Amino acid sequence: MLKVVGASWLQTRISSYILIAVAIIGIGAIILGEFDFLHVEKDGIYSATVSWNHKGGYHIEFWGQGNDLANVQLNVARAYYKTSIFESGWSSIEIETSSKYPDSVQAYAAGLLEGSLTWQLIYHHWHNTVNVICKKRPIECWKLMEFFRKNTAVVRERAELLAVTDSFWHMVRLFYIQLDGLEAGWKYAVRRSRQTVEMDTEHFLWLAMAADLPDLEQMLNDSDSRSNSTKGMIFLKSLSREGLEPLIAIGHTTIAPYVKMLRLLKKYTFGYHVLPKTSALVPGRSIVMSSYPGALSSHDEFYLIQGHNHELIVAGTPWTVAKRNLWNFMNVKNQQVMSSVKVMTANRLKTNGKHWFDSISLQNDAGIGRQWITLEPRFGTIWHIKQLPGITRKKHINKQFAVTGALWSTSEIHLYENNVTFNETDENSYDMAKSEMIARLRTNVTTIEQFRRLMRGYNHETPNTTENEEQSRILTYRGDLGKVALPFGVIDAKIVLADVNGVETFEAISGPSTLGSKQSFQWSKTFPNVSHVGQPDVFNFDSVTPLWVWL
Repeated sequence: MLKVVGASWLQTRISSYILIAVAIIGIGAIILGEFDFLHVEKDGIYSATVSWNHKGGYHIEFWGQGNDLANVQLNVARAYYKTSIFESGWSSIEIETSSKYPDSVQAYAAGLLEGSLTWQLIYHHWHNTVNVICKKRPIECWKLMEFFRKNTAVVRERAELLAVTDSFWHMVRLFYIQLDGLEAGWKYAVRRSRQTVEMDTEHFLWLAMAADLPDLEQMLNDSDSRSNSTKGMIFLKSLSREGLEPLIAIGHTTIAPYVKMLRLLKKYTFGYHVLPKTSALVPGRSIVMSSYPGALSSHDEFYLIQGHNHELIVAGTPWTVAKRNLWNFMNVKNQQVMSSVKVMTANRLKTNGKHWFDSISLQNDAGIGRQWITLEPRFGTIWHIKQLPGITRKKHINKQFAVTGALWSTSEIHLYENNVTFNETDENSYDMAKSEMIARLRTNVTTIEQFRRLMRGYNHETPNTTENEEQSRILTYRGDLGKVALPFGVIDAKIVLADVNGVETFEAISGPSTLGSKQSFQWSKTFPNVSHVGQPDVFNFDSVTPLWVWL
């Protein structure tokens, strides 16, 4: 035993124990260091799984960071969530469920994972959007949430009755069960984090159904942004390749309030069955989409759907309806299935554009308007769909359409008392006015890189022409740079490249365009008093190509 001169026997004994403990810790650290047990890579990717049994119910196991994602256990469902909003403008989540379990169990487990992993994003997005509206307009907010309560009760009751024999209602039922799981997962994560924040069930309904609210953007802005919201765009172009079949490039931009730039790229790979008691899996097993926290559909209306030997690309833009207000939306019958639910139902059940159209045409009474483009890349089949309350039209476009290219932007639709009309005269005039610009784009956009730059507003010819000004305004409208600054404009660009073998690549860019002389959007310099919790201050990001793990 070590003896220290002048120290008591007790002091000497304690000193010896300390030295021995330090030596043991040091040796242990060396051994563990050799085996790399002390090093866990903080990669910003969080993983979790859900297990389930009849007696114990659901159990979430959080794996933390630094995992080999390919080896994350599946059980009922598994997910990983990457928090990269400040690095790329996007966060991402991938969720997979096992077909070995009942569909309702899969749906709830998927919701549990998304709600618990993305709970902070959900709360921030709610704070920037729903909470802001409800503080400004508490009466209207209460009315809308009351509508959601009644509508949800009626639709869910009907789904429970019909789901056993009707695949449409089976998918509707699963949507709401997934939403139940999302709310439960969010609340569980809040308790686990020892936070005191709260959200109501109606708030989760609002976030999930926000795509059904045609004038939500106007309410968020406190201004008349309707004239700007007519410029959402889808652009298709065939790009030739030497010795290979041409690529079809599809570009899609979203115009929205800047408070909605808290973005999520999502991939759902669910083992759902066509009906509860059948072994047949749904055709659209995997759905990739640009989305938002708390949403179970895209809301941008941009989807890549994949199943066994088929792909379907779906892109939509909103029609702007004149002389409407938000509360016309609530005049529809309570049993109306919200469009967010119907679109995801069609995505899972339908393999081609025609059948997809038939599905979303069901119960078409909601107060929204959309233009849709669907593409089956293996066959080059394209459908153009126009949708208004009570009216849905489709037009088959042959393969030549993709070869020449096309440009759409939504046009205003007028309501005359109870009659809805597509204003074909205005629309045709609008298209004719754009014909020269479209012809120029067909000629000047011939490569992938040119297409990418086009989608961010680059002019491929001499600037300062009327056509180029209009092109830039459609593609890259920035309300913050207008004479009267508005926190509203194009907030992203998505590009898909596909050929006869299916989808080749998908990339997305977050934030207002910075091409040309445009400065990067910066909250602190433009709208510091507009709620943007959780968002980067500056949006100046490159494109992102998500690399999904579970194929």
